[in-house]
Amino acid sequence: MHGTTIEIRRITTGPSLVIEDAGQLALDFFRTDSSSAPGGYDDQAGHGERDRVTKADIIAINTTMRARSPHTVWDALISGTASQGWLARLDLDWDLIELDDETWRARGCEAIEEAIKATVGHGRGLSVATKVLHLKRPKLFPVLDSLVLQQLGMTESVPPMKVIEHLRIEGRRSLDGLKAVQLQVSAHYDRSLVRILDVLLWASHPAAGLAPSLRGWQHVLRRAE
Repeated sequence: MHGTTIEIRRITTGPSLVIEDAGQLALDFFRTDSSSAPGGYDDQAGHGERDRVTKADIIAINTTMRARSPHTVWDALISGTASQGWLARLDLDWDLIELDDETWRARGCEAIEEAIKATVGHGRGLSVATKVLHLKRPKLFPVLDSLVLQQLGMTESVPPMKVIEHLRIEGRRSLDGLKAVQLQVSAHYDRSLVRILDVLLWASHPAAGLAPSLRGWQHVLRRAE
């Protein structure tokens, strides 16, 4: 066994996801997935208009992030030019995993929940909403698509904040490992801790689009010692 091992517990009962050589898996993803191509989704994260969802954000998730979200369902959010208060309340420096507990309880948790309520709506499910939110605040929001939820033993019917809070707990528990992975990929890619955690969950799912590039990897079910 080589490299960093990261264990991510499920919210429900079931075996934990143990990823050996997590840094290499993250590198394999960032090197091969279209979302990480130059000028793609990851390159656009944290750029653009700070406090407003725009048409450019919807184009970004549709072109390199496997979304097929009609612009019309976003009209209510992207038609104006004023800053959106719920987005402005999300501090750019907040990091889901490293944010201190006092700030998380006093301001962060409520502001995140408000942002999810603002972006999830008719024709805008949790997956596309969090893809947009990650673009606006890449340190704070994971991308909660169906494969990530499955890895955690959840469905889209579960309150999103329960999933986000669980990822915060697991991220803090594995902080040293995630930082080691972040350092390993930093020579080529600038990625937040929550993006790395999200990628490790998604890329290790058997149905992930990366699967054809992972022939050198194995899924192993092993009793914990």
